[in-house]
Amino acid sequence: MKKLFLILIVLFIISGCGNNSDSTTTDTNDVEEYPNAKVINLDTDKATIDNQEIKEYDYTLTIDPDSTEEIYSGQEPEGNIYIAHDIIYYPEVDEDSFELVNYDGEREWATHYTAEEATDYYFGLLPSQGSELPTQMMHSKLEAYSNPVLHINEAGEYILQGNFNGQIAIDLGEDSFTDEDCKVTIILNGANVTCSVAPAFIVYNAYEVDNAWEEAETHSNEVDLTNAGVKIILVDGTENNFIGANVYRLLKAEYKKDSTEVQKKRYKYDAAFYSCVSMLIDSESKGTGILNVTSTTFEGLDTELHLTINNGYINIYSQDDGINVNEDDVSVFTMNGGHLTIFAGQGAEGDVIDSNGYIKVNGGILAGTSPSSMDDILDSNNGAEVSDDAKIYSGGNAKTDINSGPMTPPGGFGGGQPPEGFNFEEMGQPPEGFGERPEMPQGNMPN
Repeated sequence: MKKLFLILIVLFIISGCGNNSDSTTTDTNDVEEYPNAKVINLDTDKATIDNQEIKEYDYTLTIDPDSTEEIYSGQEPEGNIYIAHDIIYYPEVDEDSFELVNYDGEREWATHYTAEEATDYYFGLLPSQGSELPTQMMHSKLEAYSNPVLHINEAGEYILQGNFNGQIAIDLGEDSFTDEDCKVTIILNGANVTCSVAPAFIVYNAYEVDNAWEEAETHSNEVDLTNAGVKIILVDGTENNFIGANVYRLLKAEYKKDSTEVQKKRYKYDAAFYSCVSMLIDSESKGTGILNVTSTTFEGLDTELHLTINNGYINIYSQDDGINVNEDDVSVFTMNGGHLTIFAGQGAEGDVIDSNGYIKVNGGILAGTSPSSMDDILDSNNGAEVSDDAKIYSGGNAKTDINSGPMTPPGGFGGGQPPEGFNFEEMGQPPEGFGERPEMPQGNMPN
């Protein structure tokens, strides 16, 4: 049996939305205002839900460039909440098998399927970052296995607290996109999640409030995510840390009819904190909840449609874009309040906020800084609006402009001094090898 390129990746369990019921120090608060929420206590590579142990399964999915088929092995998980060693990640591939190609308008590294019936198809791509192959985006089977996945495949409210070395994955089923019952609220109450091979948090399927966007002839920069299928709530007075990597493009062979046609992607998840549907992030009434997101290989916080931030302290340290919303001419990034600090472009390039559609900053404080490789503080295909009630500050080499599209009005964009006590120099550098959480900015943060 050929054993090259074995990898472990996630099995999508298509379930209904019924109610079927490390070293980082974690401070949690008593949370009484969520009487219907289930409490998930994380403990390194295990977890409990409402004090009952969450069952663990040794379940894997193998993808091999010698075959176009996916092979499942191990006991199939039962129930809607479980732990399995089935993470999606980019496998170790022989470096000599890659070549630089022009693919879908980009210059990228590519490696081919070796299966006889698929010799014209690409197996996977990696970004061209200078002249070097980004080998840090590939991971061994052993490393992937050491990152278990906590699967939440049931709608509802979940209080997440404790430490977990792996991934939190939400999947409410392929039919959930238009089903208003398929919503999940994740209440972060001192949660620390570190994943070395893929996003630390990912949503595959849930209700999409803007589920008719494909039929719309025009798209607006006004998006209401009050009824979003994915909500993240930061408990007042808690600090929550998510450290993750990206999964670059692994491609499907069966969709490509000739050697020049662009293949459809099998997997591509670019950020440490990632959602395939629109997501709302908020804090409790005091607005003192903290979310720290650190990306070790690519972007920080991404959604494939819309993202709204209402409140809280959100700090992002990324190799590429700090935040990206990526549906062309449709996606809207909205900030209504809170404090957002982004240290972007630590790799070859990157914007503080990148929207393939619109950017709308209605309120709050946004501070972005970067090294010389940084691009724009706001990069929007269709334009950005910044209210006079919002304050935007740039430090380092971040440009105080947007890459394209109109911007009206300028408001507080790039003006004045940062808030008292805020010092870009104190944002800190990531530790060597990203072995632990980098120091985050302290200015204007609650104790």
